[in-house]
Amino acid sequence: MAIDLGLSRIGSLLDHIGNPHKKLKVLHIAGTNGKGSVCSYLSWILRHNQKNSHATRIGKFTSPHLIKITDSITVNNVAMPELEFKKIRSDLSTINDKFKLNCSEFELLTCTALKYFHQVNCRYCILEVGLGGRLDATNIIPGSSKLACGITKIGLDHESFLGNTLSQIAMEKAGIITPGVKFAVVDGSNDETVLDVVRKASAAVGCQLKITNGLVGNKTIDTDSWGILNPGKLPLNGEYQIFNLRVAISILDYLQTSKEIMITEGDLKKGLVSVTWPGRLHKVRYHYSDALDNREIALTLTLDGAHNGSAAIELAKYLRHEFGETPITFVLAVTSGKKLAPLLDPLLRENDRVIVTKFGSVDGMPWIQATDPNELCHFIEQRYTRNVEVQPDLSKTLPALASEQLTTNNISNNYPIVVCGSLYLCGELLRVHNSNLGQ
Repeated sequence: MAIDLGLSRIGSLLDHIGNPHKKLKVLHIAGTNGKGSVCSYLSWILRHNQKNSHATRIGKFTSPHLIKITDSITVNNVAMPELEFKKIRSDLSTINDKFKLNCSEFELLTCTALKYFHQVNCRYCILEVGLGGRLDATNIIPGSSKLACGITKIGLDHESFLGNTLSQIAMEKAGIITPGVKFAVVDGSNDETVLDVVRKASAAVGCQLKITNGLVGNKTIDTDSWGILNPGKLPLNGEYQIFNLRVAISILDYLQTSKEIMITEGDLKKGLVSVTWPGRLHKVRYHYSDALDNREIALTLTLDGAHNGSAAIELAKYLRHEFGETPITFVLAVTSGKKLAPLLDPLLRENDRVIVTKFGSVDGMPWIQATDPNELCHFIEQRYTRNVEVQPDLSKTLPALASEQLTTNNISNNYPIVVCGSLYLCGELLRVHNSNLGQ
């Protein structure tokens, strides 16, 4: 993976375009799992801010994108227009080439988001940290421009870049708490090693730190602004979502008590029911028509971009809750370089069926590739189940499964279908699905 973390290149590029990042109000979210969910909670709820509500624009930058690269840059949860994206991106590339800055694709994408947010006068900008933290391109934002920082669940992932222990990875992630940051919140369900690192990082810059309730049994959220909140059923699936919501609400609570925003409890609940975050425990109805038999079937798919061990554990909990011990058909692809055992151990059982496939090139991330399907198949056969097959053409995978259910009377073949292993796989499958629907 050709990734060279650092802030000097993106700093130089932003300097050439007037440093728009220094004029934004930013909410900065880091962690291993749950960052996207926190960003989604914040972006939907902040739309109900009554302070300057007539002109409120909420920018959000997340990565990777799910279907199109413009999905990663939104204002009021609407993707950046493609023509505007191409214009800003082209201008930045010209500057990058002219001054030989050697900015990476992710740095160019980050600059595109920052320039666009400034251009359309976003009141607040929610930035999800990419691979890193301390040296991640999004951390070019000065601490004085960060209204708050949030740190979600931290686990082992990207060890070759961030470190081989939770403590090392936490130090990198906590690097978003820079001088000038006044408030930070960390998911209290984290390992004590992680919490200790975040405590020290906050103390070093004089930042107020809140550690959220780390217990899953109690679904309430204590706030200064709205008292004890009981959100009930959350719009996003997974028992861990209460931890992500607590991080988001803690940030909003701080902004409310600081008189930065004005949101009623009713507005907060309205925003919460609007929240969507596709690709994470996402249900999709895939319709397939058999022209020869003039029959149609709808497959119910569960999509989840689980890409590391801790995310796989949470996915496994959800699947056991949903399907018990029923065998599952997994459609699986994994990014090259990932450790397979931590990702697959929680998920695969001997009575499951696994269809190994791959995703294609990822727009804006040329270094990302899928693990060779035959290599992945061999690993699964040796470790989990012999009921595994290779289908390298993803576009044929779902029609084949639908056709099976049309032609077989063997109920054992009609297993729940789960697509997982990589968000890139989920995104490509959704592109195929949307293309079939004519979208």
